[in-house]
Amino acid sequence: MPWMLLWTLLWPSLASILLGVAAWSVIRRGARPVLVGRVPTAAMAGIAVLVMAVHPLLGAAPLWIDASSALWQSLIDSRFALPLLLGVLVLIPCAVVRPHSSTPTGPRLMPRTWRSFLSTWWLGALLGVLALIVGLTLASGMASQPNDAGEYTMYIVDVGPDAIGATIYGWHRSLVPSVLWVLLCAATWWTVSRIARAPLTTAQDADVTERRLRSTNAVRVALGALVLHLEAILHSLASTSRVTGSFASGERLPFSAGTPSSALTGALDVLAQVAGILGLALWVFTLLTAVPAPSASRVSVPS
Repeated sequence: MPWMLLWTLLWPSLASILLGVAAWSVIRRGARPVLVGRVPTAAMAGIAVLVMAVHPLLGAAPLWIDASSALWQSLIDSRFALPLLLGVLVLIPCAVVRPHSSTPTGPRLMPRTWRSFLSTWWLGALLGVLALIVGLTLASGMASQPNDAGEYTMYIVDVGPDAIGATIYGWHRSLVPSVLWVLLCAATWWTVSRIARAPLTTAQDADVTERRLRSTNAVRVALGALVLHLEAILHSLASTSRVTGSFASGERLPFSAGTPSSALTGALDVLAQVAGILGLALWVFTLLTAVPAPSASRVSVPS
């Protein structure tokens, strides 16, 4: 593979890793690393980061690996569902692993709920991205039309007696991802609820700090998965918007036409790149929360 093509495919992943490391290197000086489930969480987050970092290479894999076009298309289309599936898998150790000591201490006058250890900012960001994904999914689904196989993957623009056809993130491609982001949201709620409701351990201050970090990590993983899914949608819509067609009819001069959203192609490409970098950086940051801080006596939490 030419080095320039390799750089074009991988520079967003490298930028995400550098951004996540830079953010953590600034914040970790006053932060306490996650202790409960540190190794499982770090391992799953590391696998997720690696898979998403190298996934862009699939787009160029047919250049040096001989396989059917249908297989490569299926692998490329997996970009819509893959981050959501990985997000659910990373959440598992966050919820399943509990502290070794769970002896309750002191009176529990206020019930702990799934929001007890969560920052409103993280919750608002999660709901905002989810609302954007739902809006784009509905809009692209309603704009989609069936192909020859009856799958709603086509976007047709009528140009007089002719038409322009392009693939779009329609009902067919959004079905599985929609199920997965519902499952991701349910898994996130279950994870933060499980973290909050467990009895406090003997060292209450340290336990509260630990729960805040674990709850924030759960939302950070879910937010990263949704933002990476949003990146795939935006890239798909950008590809749809840039499709053009040339026509010639009778004595009329040939002319070219594009989609009504062609003016948004550049903006969609930029937004997709930004979303991809931020989403993967969130996972890198979560991975690094398992790294011990310089001083174990500090108990502030990045959130």
